[in-house]
Amino acid sequence: MVGFIAVGISVAVGILAGGIAGYWGRRPVRRGTGLAATALAAGAILAAGGQAAAGLLLIAAGLLCGLRGRLGRLRPRPGPRREGGWLDRPLLDVDALIMRLVDILLCFPTFFLILTVVALLPPSMVTIMVVIGLTSWEGTARLVRAELLSLREREFVDAARALGVGGARLLFRHLLPNAMAPVLVTATLGIASAILTESALSFLGFGVPPPHATWGNLLADGRRYLFDAPWLTLVPGGAILVVVLAFNLFGEGLRDLLNPQARDRR
Repeated sequence: MVGFIAVGISVAVGILAGGIAGYWGRRPVRRGTGLAATALAAGAILAAGGQAAAGLLLIAAGLLCGLRGRLGRLRPRPGPRREGGWLDRPLLDVDALIMRLVDILLCFPTFFLILTVVALLPPSMVTIMVVIGLTSWEGTARLVRAELLSLREREFVDAARALGVGGARLLFRHLLPNAMAPVLVTATLGIASAILTESALSFLGFGVPPPHATWGNLLADGRRYLFDAPWLTLVPGGAILVVVLAFNLFGEGLRDLLNPQARDRR
């Protein structure tokens, strides 16, 4: 269950981030918006870490910065139109912002990042699922972005726009359903990876706490009796091997099934 829910969180975040980057990626992010988002994120982190006063101060500064930029663009100005101030100038586009975030997250070793975060948080099944899901969405985001960059130039997209279909409806009703085939394959393969990650965390003592039984916990308990009762280790280890291999083979078969070129080669 941990693997399924973790992959579900990862796929949901990856589809959202990749969809925004692939469809609305050309929209600029202004400096004021970037500063407001940074201040809000830093304030939330400080508030969650116990620094309530500093966190609330940063959150208030972020809200004021965002509202200032928003109201400044809505307020009409007399005379000839002039360029906005420093905060209103574009910083970078949405696509570049999301992809640079993905590049930064990919620089960290995923397992050690998960291990560090889990060690700092109270142990629970929900924590394990959320942490694994929020640290493994980068591949899905890049895949969805690549698919949307190709799909948004197709004829059916031009036809939908000519009929007056809005941006959000076009994205969620027409573009994302056509990009789901490779995402399903990635999600199937990701379940195997999530099972291995959860088992490794439980084996090291940072996974799902007792009384919940997991294969990693069974391996950790059985290693003390490896020479007296080896089946206590071989059975959960064999179960991990069989399940991970099954999901990998299922993902490979699903990829061949959904790929017309692979069917033609047969």
